[in-house]
Amino acid sequence: KEAVKRMLMGSEIISDSSNGITVQVLVNLLELSVDGAFKRMIHLAKSMLNDALLAVKENNLDLAQEVINTDDEVDRFGFYIIRQLKIAIQNEHVLKEMGFSNARNCLGYRLVVKNIERTGDHAAFIAKDLLEFKKSIKKEIFMKLQEMNNFSLTVLDESCLALFKEDYYQAEKTIKKIEGISKYEKKVRDASKSLKDDEEIYRVRRLAENIRRISEYASDIAEIVLNMNIEKTLKKTE
Repeated sequence: KEAVKRMLMGSEIISDSSNGITVQVLVNLLELSVDGAFKRMIHLAKSMLNDALLAVKENNLDLAQEVINTDDEVDRFGFYIIRQLKIAIQNEHVLKEMGFSNARNCLGYRLVVKNIERTGDHAAFIAKDLLEFKKSIKKEIFMKLQEMNNFSLTVLDESCLALFKEDYYQAEKTIKKIEGISKYEKKVRDASKSLKDDEEIYRVRRLAENIRRISEYASDIAEIVLNMNIEKTLKKTE
């Protein structure tokens, strides 16, 4: 029951027994648009990343716990959006009401939602790292991790903007830009060379890996935008 309350947005348990529970969906399709829910989901995931890094910087265990708790909210938006997309795929009128031109774009959005969910997951992993080690990172190394995180958030923003604008060329440009993440990762590695403790070295590598994954999800989103808009783009060039 607690999982239902946490994970399913706009739902209420109306009966339960040892054999199962009955859940009623209360949110009307028009009350929270897919677009609105998706933008809120992105905002939450980005806030989680910023707060996770801030928690590491300040050794703030309470903030780290808040980040972990927020991951459930991101997942709730994800469940809600996917539920609405399933309805839209089966009903052409609802599909048009939601602003989708075809069912294929619904499937594209579904894949994007999964990537945003994973972004939230990795922000939570960063927060869990602090709860595990209960200490900050050396200032000079943290600054390089922060730069890497800022880059990942920038390309995530650009990928999502390409999605909202249905902009094939913006998506293409963003994919190329994302290749630059390796430069930031190298800066983290170089700064880590001064570390002597194996546990600290492992920790920094793990944090960098979590941040790098965000840029990979941004690239995946941009690839989805290309696939969703290739036909329209080809028609324009004919």
